[in-house]
Amino acid sequence: MTRRLKVAVLILNYNGKDLLAKYLPQFRAAVARSKHDVTLGVVDNVSKDGSAEYLRREFPDVWLYESPANRVLCSYNEAARALEQDVLLLMNNDIAVEPDFIDPLVDPIAEDPEVFFVTPKCLSQKDRSYEGSRTRGVVRFGVYWSSSIFPGHEAGIGVPGFTAHGGFGAFDREKFLALGGYDDLYLPGRLEDADICFRAQKRGWKCLYRPASVVYHEGGTSFNRRFGVKKTLVINARNTFLFMWKNLSAGTLVKSFFWLPLRLVHSLVSLKSELFLGFLQAVPRAGEALRRRRGRAERGSSVTDHEILERV
Repeated sequence: MTRRLKVAVLILNYNGKDLLAKYLPQFRAAVARSKHDVTLGVVDNVSKDGSAEYLRREFPDVWLYESPANRVLCSYNEAARALEQDVLLLMNNDIAVEPDFIDPLVDPIAEDPEVFFVTPKCLSQKDRSYEGSRTRGVVRFGVYWSSSIFPGHEAGIGVPGFTAHGGFGAFDREKFLALGGYDDLYLPGRLEDADICFRAQKRGWKCLYRPASVVYHEGGTSFNRRFGVKKTLVINARNTFLFMWKNLSAGTLVKSFFWLPLRLVHSLVSLKSELFLGFLQAVPRAGEALRRRRGRAERGSSVTDHEILERV
């Protein structure tokens, strides 16, 4: 019999009062359906639209953590330290959920002490097409790349298995805090989820995909709205290099260096300069990435990059 755990479902919010009004009732219904001891909360990132006041007035039963600063996903770190639950189920504010989405994410953590993270099947709200969560990571032509859309991914959409990472899902709270939570090296965002899951797998912990849990994503528009599509791509490229320098083994990095000049030149001549611009922005932060690399507790792990990247 699966043991009953204490779970905190935390919704990250920034200026999303309308989204909270739309989706919080669904989360409430899901909490009531779970066999676990579940608390529903919102982590508010200094919203300017009255989100906190609205929550206190309309949802007084929802736990509210008001971040002192908007640290995007890193605001979860402080909220996690303020809680005592066994599991953190971290979600976006633009997600609709099925009433029974919680338990398929929590049960694997209750059943296996080596499970770190469990992510659901995510569908698009627009057309119910598969958006992702069974993610594969690879180093391709010298650059790390990860996606839920990869050759042959269709066969695994409905099959439980491993994942490289996920943008939302359930974490073992103790392990999450042991890793220091999301790394602010990547602020304002992109690849924090890949980073923490990669580090967890280096320790031998498992990151799982469970399609029995189904959520519907409205669409990741806030980042593009804030920075624009091109700048978002540049930030993603910058953080890709920081991720590689911080996390990949020396052998993997040496192989990637062979391709790097070719990739950067191709980025320029193809008039898709985001990779080149991201590399330029990553270089001044390389020292910090390398310092964090040296400080990793999991750096002596026997789990290889290849084992992690080929796991899905």
